[in-house]
Order: sequence, then structure tokens, then C-alpha cells
Amino acid sequence: MNKSTLQPSGRRPVPKIGLVVHSIGAFNPRAKDAAEKAIRRHFDRVLASGEIAPGSIITKRIFDPHEALTAADRFAGARVDLVVIANVAFPNGQMFLTLAAHPHLARVPLAVVAEPEPSAKEWETNAWCGVIMNNHVARQIGRPIVTLPGPFDSDAFRAAFSRLLRVAGTIRFLRRDLVCRFGDAPSGFHSATGDQMAFAKVFGTRVETVDLTAVMDVYRTGKAKGYLGEESFTDADVRKTVRELAKGREVQVDAAMLERGARLYHAYRAIIRANGYTSAAFRCWPEMNEPFIGISACLAMGLLMGKGDVAAAGCESDWPTAVVQSIGTLLAGKPAACLDWVNYTGGSDIIQLGHCGMGICGSMGSGKARGAVCDAVALHPVIRQAGGTMGPVLIGQFAFGPKTGLCLTRDPDGRFKILAFTGESTPATARGTTYSAADIRVADHVKLDRLVLEGGFPHHLAVAMGDIREDVRMLCALLGVAYVSPDD
Repeated sequence: MNKSTLQPSGRRPVPKIGLVVHSIGAFNPRAKDAAEKAIRRHFDRVLASGEIAPGSIITKRIFDPHEALTAADRFAGARVDLVVIANVAFPNGQMFLTLAAHPHLARVPLAVVAEPEPSAKEWETNAWCGVIMNNHVARQIGRPIVTLPGPFDSDAFRAAFSRLLRVAGTIRFLRRDLVCRFGDAPSGFHSATGDQMAFAKVFGTRVETVDLTAVMDVYRTGKAKGYLGEESFTDADVRKTVRELAKGREVQVDAAMLERGARLYHAYRAIIRANGYTSAAFRCWPEMNEPFIGISACLAMGLLMGKGDVAAAGCESDWPTAVVQSIGTLLAGKPAACLDWVNYTGGSDIIQLGHCGMGICGSMGSGKARGAVCDAVALHPVIRQAGGTMGPVLIGQFAFGPKTGLCLTRDPDGRFKILAFTGESTPATARGTTYSAADIRVADHVKLDRLVLEGGFPHHLAVAMGDIREDVRMLCALLGVAYVSPDD
């Protein structure tokens, strides 16, 4: 088992797909052949590029529901992560229903693709009419699908299909996600918990809780036992991590505090690896600052994200936000941050998103930004306990560039929804506050503020390093989750 979820290189889960080529016997044979050749070229292209996994399947052109059932059984046996139906002409109406209703493909994402009419003079394929026919069936049986128009050789189709594969890979991860909650959420953090069965139904998430006493024991002994066996670390491992942390950063804490931060990272990592956890949420205060360990969890969390040990590291044990954080990480190919809305959102087009010290190693800016040091190991900038000195934390602005904010909630009627918005962080937008931040310029900040409040979204959100709004929109469509954005 690969115990690292997402490497710093940005490697994403690669989906295995099953692609059906389909048409009825009527319509122009040459046009159907041309469309089939084009979709086969595209299949070969994404297979060669590594966008789909070896073992992905493309069928011969099929016609009837019996052939469709054979293809569905084959896909189920291969455990594909995505089924794509390529209508090269008008379809047999039973074919889509056979695939969509197959009991062993019930939770596998579905997409239907077709080319536009190839000729302005002759009615040659009627393929897109078949897409509409299939979509009607999907809506009637409550099966979310994505539809993509060709031409299959066009740049637009290639880009959309690559997005579909990123989304399918992300859903593959979510279906296997095992979240470790290190302690429960602090009292009063109502949004930092949720209905685990509802999350399992829609996303596939499973949640386990590890008590902080177990963390303290592993911190002391250097050994963790779990589902996958035993993991351990040495003092030499801790010293190596200390050297990595200090290299190229301004270190404002004493050596003992930095070493405890590195040791806490190894304790978390050992538990995660011993159990095969893929994402995590951390009760990061107040207990972590008590005398036994006496440090904040922030730096250790930033290391776990930066080294690809987990796809998410939610603050204040907020595992629901860790779910959407994983989505941001996997779609962007870079670690996504767990941050707060930290100022009146409707008051300025500069939206301040930040957290105490939850910078992510390898994802921070460099140099100075409006007086704020970037990528510095510092004392905790927010004193939560009177008279205490806390740390270490990684502070500064996240690397400048496009950002996508993602906020997840569940309405009282039970439906999930994701708020997605984008903006750009630059040296000019950085407000200079001493914490971990992504201060971004958002065009319609007034509407964003209204959507946050009217939608009842929580105070935590994930911030992805790039513009992934269309990826998130597609993911929401396939999971049956409402997509909310100030851009709509």
C-alpha cells in the first residue's frame, strides 16, 4: 500500500475508466466511423499520457442491451472509477439504462459524450440528440451524469475530458478516504462535526477518532501500532526534520521548541502511516499547549500537508472541512489550506483568509509582503491562553497567484452544498497580518458575503492553490451536491 496520499510533485489519483462506443444501425456509416476513430485516438492519447490507469477499457462499437450488459459486467469486474458512453450516432434507448442501473456500477461516475453533426447538409448521426435522451433517463432515475460535447479531436473537448478525469480521480480518493480525527472539536465548534453516515453516503468518507493520549504516548515512545502494523521514528529522524525546517526560513523560536514541533510531526505521521489514514483533522488547542507537550500542532500539520502524508489537515478537529480540503488538494494538485474568514467579507474586495499558524511547508511565499515575513517559523501570533507562549507555527502569505475558496455545509433538509469562489493573491493584496494567510482580491465581494451568510456556511473553508471552480462544479454534478458561487 502506498502510504503517501499526495506527493509534493502534485501526483493525483489516476482513474481507471471504461469507455463504451455506441450507436444504432442507422445513420451515415462514414460519419460514425470517423467519430469512433476520433474517440479511440483520444483514449489512446490519455492512456499514453498517464491520465488514465493501465487496465482502462474501450469496447468495440455496441448496439443492443445485451452487449451493454456484457460491457457493464466487464467494467464492474475491472473495478473502473468512471464509465464514459461515447454516442457516435443515435443510441439504443436501453443501452444507457442498462449501464446506469447495473448494481455493481451504482456509485461509479457516468459521463456521456458525442460529437456535433459533422455536416451542415446531411443529417448524419443525431448523436447529441442521443445525449439528451440519455440525460432524461439519468434525471428520471436520479443518476447524476456529466455530458461533454465534441468534436473529440478539439482542444476544448480534450480540456474538458482531462477535467473529467481529475474529478473522477478525486472521487476515487473520496470513496476510499479514511479521516483521522485527532480528538474531538473544541466546545462550541458546531460546524466542525457532522453526520458521518451522510458524508459516507455522498462522499464515501469514513471517520475515526484517535484520543490525544495516544498521540502523547507515541510522542514519548516513538512507536505507533495500527491496522497496517507498526511505525516508528528515532531521534535522528527528528533532528533531520529540524534541519529541513530551519533551511531557508527565518526561525524565531528556540531550538527546544522547534525540536518538539518536529517530534510531534513524527508522532502524527507514525499514527497515520500505521493505520493508513488518508486525511486528518486535529484538536489543536487547548490541550496541545499543556505542559506534557507544550507546543502548538500547527507546524506539524503544515509538515504533514507539505510532505504529502495526508491530503487534508483540518484545524480544530474540523473533519467536514478536511473533506473539502482534500477535494481542493486533489483537484489543484497542490496542498489546500484550512483557513478562516477573518474580516468583514462585504467590506472590501480584499478578502482576508487566514489561520493562526497553519502555513504549509513548501506552499508559502518568499520575501516581504507589506511588512509580513513569509515562511517564518514563529511563536503563535494569537495567544489563546493568558500568560502562555505558544508555538512553533509557520506564518506568512501563501505563494501568490490564483486561489479558489471552498466552503462546505449541509442544509437542515440534508442536502450538501459547496460554495466556490476565486481571486488572486499578490504582494499588493497582502494585508500584513501576522498569521498564515491568503489575502485575495474578489470581484463581487458583496455577493460573496451575502452567499456566505444566507447559505449558513461555516467559519472554516479550504483554499486551493489555483482556479479549480469548473472542476468543483463538475464534481458537484457527479455527487449530487449543490454548487454555489458568486460568479453564477
